Amino acid sequence: MNQLDQLVYCSRARLTPEQAADQIADIVHVAAFRNAQVGITGALTLRGDVFVQMLEGAPTALDILMLHLHFDARHEDIVVLARERITQRAFPVWGMTAPQAAPSTASALDILITERSPRLDLWRQAMGAALAPQALQTEALGAGGVISRLSTRSRQAV
Repeated sequence: MNQLDQLVYCSRARLTPEQAADQIADIVHVAAFRNAQVGITGALTLRGDVFVQMLEGAPTALDILMLHLHFDARHEDIVVLARERITQRAFPVWGMTAPQAAPSTASALDILITERSPRLDLWRQAMGAALAPQALQTEALGAGGVISRLSTRSRQAV
């Protein structure tokens, strides 16, 4: 049986507000393609000047990705807040996605960021709530359509 880990980290964004939307779109498109190659799934959000990313995959794949993230000039001060072994993925369809947090979800994420919570269950709940609208859209489109659309966009971005 393949082992799966899930982790959440925060980092300080080195983006201007004008750069944020384009850079997040670039991160999502490239990461969706690359993560699919190594079996990593996850979600990324930007709250103010703090990136929050939840990732899941094989422990070794996550370790390698985290090493690479330290060289990404778009952020700094990476801190892994929680990491646990899991039995199933929370984001099985997304090589990477970036939910737009609704006000109710945003406040939950903001509290977790401020507290630097080590509780992965709370992060899963907050990120899951932020992803709820996208999950409905995924069900409406069908998982295959979403994955192929992400893969096509990713290839164009690379």
